[in-house]
Amino acid sequence: MSQEKFYNTKEVLKKTKISRNTLFLWLKKGKISEVLRDRNGYRLFSERDIISINNYKNKKFFPVKKKGHS
Repeated sequence: MSQEKFYNTKEVLKKTKISRNTLFLWLKKGKISEVLRDRNGYRLFSERDIISINNYKNKKFFPVKKKGHS
């Protein structure tokens, strides 16, 4: 039986190369899903959570063209 590995916030920041403020802002604004917490309230991130964070980080944003402008 394999047990899923979880990472703390500091490990996730290192793996994803984003700032603590950015991570917490994305969580607060719902850009990425909230994660599990341990009994002390600390966040626990799974591999799937880290993939989700990286996917959002690497998402390409294109400017929206307004009608009537070329």
